[in-house]
Amino acid sequence: MSQLYESFNDIYALLPVKLYKHNLKGNLIYAPLHWHRSVEITITLTGNIRFNTGTNNFDCAESDWLIFNSCELHSCRCIKPSDVFLGISIVISLPLIEKWLGKNVFFYNPEIPHVSQAIKKIATELYYLEEETPHYSLILMSKLYEVLYLISENCINKDREYSISNEHDNIAAEFTNYIEQHYQNNLTLSDVAAHFKYSPSYFSRLFKESLGVNFLSYLNFVRVSHAAEQLGLGHTNLAACAYDNGFSNTKSFINTFKKLYGCTPSHFLSYINEGH
Repeated sequence: MSQLYESFNDIYALLPVKLYKHNLKGNLIYAPLHWHRSVEITITLTGNIRFNTGTNNFDCAESDWLIFNSCELHSCRCIKPSDVFLGISIVISLPLIEKWLGKNVFFYNPEIPHVSQAIKKIATELYYLEEETPHYSLILMSKLYEVLYLISENCINKDREYSISNEHDNIAAEFTNYIEQHYQNNLTLSDVAAHFKYSPSYFSRLFKESLGVNFLSYLNFVRVSHAAEQLGLGHTNLAACAYDNGFSNTKSFINTFKKLYGCTPSHFLSYINEGH
């Protein structure tokens, strides 16, 4: 699912939207914690998938959907290795959102049955729409405006503003890139704050403001995501896996893994073996 999460600059050739169609099984249902400026709507057509926003898990089954605001952290994985996931992600450029729906809008899923039915109907049509179809671009844009109308009428939280800036993007990118490069080391908040020439208290506050989660939560999520990827590739030595991914001991690794994945690394391994 990694192709879903390439970096976007909101400069598309002609169309301010990208579609990513998913037909995945087991531990291939996976993408690490990430963010982008675009607004993303992912719809489960059939199967199951678990999304994480850095602090909360959302288990999605058939017809469930989630909308991710610009720069909102999110990741996904299977719930169990026998899972299948057929779905589609509609990734809409932020400038288009701002032009038609306004700036600083905060989206949410109202869980209204007729809205979910309408979203799924559009998602199904887009999933089976081929680029070779005559007038593909026109059809895609007509469906996109249907989506914009639905979320404009039903999915904007009037009581909350969602403000982002280029400065926010740059800071968040610097923080996430640094952690991605050094998560295997013995990273502390003070060490990273010193690297960026901030005091620990200011860095802690800025990190939470920029990424929506605190430093340790994000670091642990990155470490566990890489550890799960290793386990999925057949690594069975839990102690080595823990140390390879920056955990100081196996107990810390197991507790953190269980907190984020809902099972121990050993059970995760057994699920994978059953899936194979």
